[in-house]
Amino acid sequence: MHIFTLSSLILLLGIASADKHDYCACQYGTNKAVDPAATSSIAGDCTLPYTYGQKDWEFWIGRPKGSGPRFQGAFLKAINGQIDGDAFHAACLRNDGHASTCFNCKNHQYNDNGSILCQD
Repeated sequence: MHIFTLSSLILLLGIASADKHDYCACQYGTNKAVDPAATSSIAGDCTLPYTYGQKDWEFWIGRPKGSGPRFQGAFLKAINGQIDGDAFHAACLRNDGHASTCFNCKNHQYNDNGSILCQD
């Protein structure tokens, strides 16, 4: 009984501690570019709680350091609340993505050319 209770508690703590993010996208592989096809597949799946985080013609500017995404592209946001990173990664793998990339950003700079820069 104690072993079952302890293992259940560990499982619950693991689920509760999943990272939460404002925006995520699928990637071609670890440390590779955003995969627009896999990301689009997730956005188009009405059973998943994600939608695009920018207008059709807009894109996030990727930066190797600092706030915002590491890779340029279109990202998804949660319809309500934030994205569970583990659940999003699993969705990428089910939709022919090979990895996922996520970030948080509260302050956006929208540029005339359609690019978005995170200024956190």
